[in-house]
Amino acid sequence: MKRFGIRSMTVGLFTMTMGILTASASQAAMSPHFTAKIYDLKDRSKLMFDYKSEFEVVGDTKTVVNTVYDLNGELLVIEKTVLKDDGKTLVSFEQDQKQLKTVGKVELRDGKADFTFTRDEKTKTDDEKAGADFIVTSTLVAYVQAHWEEVMKGDTVKARLGVLDRLETVGFQFRKDSEKQVAGNAAVILKMKPSSLVISALVNPLMFTFTPDGKQLLELEGRANVKVMVDGKYKDFDGYTVYTYPALTPTAVASPAPETPAVAAPEKSSKKSKSKKKK
Repeated sequence: MKRFGIRSMTVGLFTMTMGILTASASQAAMSPHFTAKIYDLKDRSKLMFDYKSEFEVVGDTKTVVNTVYDLNGELLVIEKTVLKDDGKTLVSFEQDQKQLKTVGKVELRDGKADFTFTRDEKTKTDDEKAGADFIVTSTLVAYVQAHWEEVMKGDTVKARLGVLDRLETVGFQFRKDSEKQVAGNAAVILKMKPSSLVISALVNPLMFTFTPDGKQLLELEGRANVKVMVDGKYKDFDGYTVYTYPALTPTAVASPAPETPAVAAPEKSSKKSKSKKKK
């Protein structure tokens, strides 16, 4: 049985060489997508990390590379998402978490999600069926936007989130939580939480702040894909992320973010059973 913990995930990266992502080869060709500032969730005046997203389109393939840096400019996390069909169909998602020295990847093919995860030079693989509700962190905002009318009616939208270090998916659900003002403009808050009552009791929900039409992600509150050092060990970090895009609209402080950062993901146990029961 898996022991469920909270582990950051960019279940949303750069050029792959033997499963290792590197930033330098892609930077020259990429166009800017967005930048973000990640603050401490409890002390929102305390800037912790810088976040950047870039993309390129070649034919019908869109590649999005997301990176997180500390305030000294040190690269901490690299993520790469490859999409087809004008950026609508997920092909693969990768993450290189340099703090933990782990590399994970999921590829979609023939109705399956093929997972690979490497830690301490040991690689594990697994797969499971993937339906239309399969998402990773870099596609979850676009998924919510596609179901925006349902969310605004008060319906609960469900999805299966690919979790790299668990080599499987975990059920999550989105629902409208409340409304507020952002920079003097109306905004809508959505809550994302695990579908399982057991897991939900262990994992804090993530809160997404959108413009009322759902087209613009303004803020994200919750578990980030970076860690903080506490007493010589890396610990989970809950952040408050604010998005900024090259071309802002007059009525919003951020632009649409189909590739979104840091979503909480469960910790992988040392023993994995091939037979899975969906949560």
